[in-house]
Amino acid sequence: MVSRIFNAQGELIAEYADEYRILTPMPEIPNLVKNAFLAAEDEHFYEHPGINPGRILAAAIANLKAGHSVQGASTITQQVAKNFLLTREKSYIRKAKEALLAWQIEQTFTKDEILYLYLNHIFLGRGSYGVAAAAWRYFHKNLDELTLGEAAMLAGLPKAPSRYAPHLNLERAIQRRNTILYQLKHSGLASARDVNLALNEPLIIKPLAKRKLTNAYASLVHNTLVDKFGKATLRRQGLTIIVPYDESVENAAIKAVHHGVLNVERLQAYRTPKHHEPTKWNQLLQTWKTQHNGKLMVRDALFPALVQEVQADGRLLVHDGSQTWLISPPKWKWQADINAEKEQPNTKHTPSYWKPGDEVVLRADGQGGVSLSQQPSVQSALYSIDLHKGTVLARVGGYHFKFGDFDRVSQAKRQPGSSFKPFLYTTALEKGYTPATIVVDAPIVFSGGSTDDFWRPENYGNRFAGPVTLRNALEHSRNLVAIRVLQDIGVNTFLHRLRDYPFEQRFPKQLALALGVAEVTPEHLIESYVVIASGGLKYKPVAVQQVQDRNGQTLHRSVAGNRCQVCHADPVFAVNESMRPAERILDPVDAFLIQNMMTGVIKRGTARKAVGKHFKRPAAGKTGTTNKQVDAWFIGFTPQVLTGVWVGKDNPSPMGRKATGGGVAAPIWLETMQAIHKNREVKDFQVPEHGIEWASIDYKTGLLAGANTQYPFLEAFREGTAPTQISGQHTASPSASPHQKPNFFDTEL
Repeated sequence: MVSRIFNAQGELIAEYADEYRILTPMPEIPNLVKNAFLAAEDEHFYEHPGINPGRILAAAIANLKAGHSVQGASTITQQVAKNFLLTREKSYIRKAKEALLAWQIEQTFTKDEILYLYLNHIFLGRGSYGVAAAAWRYFHKNLDELTLGEAAMLAGLPKAPSRYAPHLNLERAIQRRNTILYQLKHSGLASARDVNLALNEPLIIKPLAKRKLTNAYASLVHNTLVDKFGKATLRRQGLTIIVPYDESVENAAIKAVHHGVLNVERLQAYRTPKHHEPTKWNQLLQTWKTQHNGKLMVRDALFPALVQEVQADGRLLVHDGSQTWLISPPKWKWQADINAEKEQPNTKHTPSYWKPGDEVVLRADGQGGVSLSQQPSVQSALYSIDLHKGTVLARVGGYHFKFGDFDRVSQAKRQPGSSFKPFLYTTALEKGYTPATIVVDAPIVFSGGSTDDFWRPENYGNRFAGPVTLRNALEHSRNLVAIRVLQDIGVNTFLHRLRDYPFEQRFPKQLALALGVAEVTPEHLIESYVVIASGGLKYKPVAVQQVQDRNGQTLHRSVAGNRCQVCHADPVFAVNESMRPAERILDPVDAFLIQNMMTGVIKRGTARKAVGKHFKRPAAGKTGTTNKQVDAWFIGFTPQVLTGVWVGKDNPSPMGRKATGGGVAAPIWLETMQAIHKNREVKDFQVPEHGIEWASIDYKTGLLAGANTQYPFLEAFREGTAPTQISGQHTASPSASPHQKPNFFDTEL
């Protein structure tokens, strides 16, 4: 039986089945459907004892005259016997067994019970078994919505499903339908008037429904169901499944990832194109012409083109099979030809120009224009969570991810870089730090016991700001401050605290942990951010809300811990792990303080350029970039939605100096979050009712703002921890100002 997945609005978005079958009780099968199959397969079904001697004789005579089999003699009961109890072997012995079993079936079951088995199990083509599944897969209709002509078409399929399949041969299917309609009229199972109307009825076949549940979200749902119920149950037991899926949100996230990845690809070296000799050009262009299908109007669609001429000014005249384009002189760094360099090490073989016959890739802008591109060597993962409902909003497993592919959300283990720092600074807040605590951003060297064994961590750009507040350090991702903070609170303290977050792993005992050197999956990292974004609550975001069996009995119900109300009132309901209340692992005051500090990353810090200028609502987040720009992250949230983005290559390697968290991951986050928040109310982060006090401080010194403070800043503190000393006169540099652009080398970007 078919297991069907619906979204919260009741829309069918996916199906799982070995055989597409929808069991339908006999009273729910309309008479016109029953009569159509009786007329086609066994007009005297309710009169014979399981076999029809008259029909056998008539079939034998017809087949003898024709010299081959042209007419069948099996009754519906015999077909049930064959389908349930016998093989497909064609022999007189099998036919004798079939007749004997048919007689025994008739002694055991009523006629209606036999017809029920037949109508629910007969193969009708297009993967469908039974009339209800066929009605849906051919017409997208329930049985009670079928017309007489449609019922007659289905009734004509058992004889030869592939031969009479309407999506394969419409004319032949109509002829077969009309034959069944005449049989209905002749047998008196349908009126002449109804048959005449049905004969003139157009036969409109619907395409198979496109699966709307897609990408890594589909993989998550499938894996969750298989883990809980097993693959056999999922594909054979006709489950009804409700998931919190929004197709428009998922598609927006997919488009954002595609767009962002192709933009990052422009930072990569151009790979040597495939070259075609002139004798093959015409055939190649004809092949490409048939593959366009309107791709030009789809943003970020990629399609091949052939360089026909390289003009004197460097412009490329290219043809995609449909039209010619004149491309501006490409400013693309070429990738070294490794094989050529191996053959002749002392000769430079790196190409620096295009030539006629080169196959290139064009990227559509969605408005009728194109630009030069190439198939991406870069990948990305995106995971979005509805913080209000506690449900999964979107998951993208990679560029052009397909079901069964490597899911980078849950399977890729990458270093988080500076996106790991909020967990460190949250722990520091718990240990007495405040957002205004001063820490020195200056060089530091750790000796390993010999002159050749030392560790000298650096800031991005190797520039240092001196004494800065904890807020400033987070906003501008100052590595040396993070290391000093970890050194002060203790590695063991931080490791112990990390166990409370849903990372599901142990971390190395080393100071470099402050810089996010340990590998984590995007899923675990982003779900750990849920704790910060939700005010200190830990829970597993829900992807499968409810599962019922084919009889309507609820097998599973899941409500995110921060949303479950009724289940918490009754301990019996709460026994289910998926219904337990959320676990508070962070004080709401500390959660708000780190949230408030992270808003500065977007307003003034490493995400200001990519996000802060364009996202006009309260938001908090953190960028992350690992050494040599191998991994780039941006994880950010509003009071309603948390979204995390990773960008990198599957074989960890540098993406280029500009490929930072703020430069390549944040734009994907921005496009996705703009789409998600399009119709959402603008909300600010909720301040805890108790435990927070506010003070106007000097952004540079962290002390109370004085009369001469150049850059006063309203800061949040845990009650009783705000500074009491008033700042003297200070001349702050632009990098220390909360209102001016930070120095390029002081930031991670």
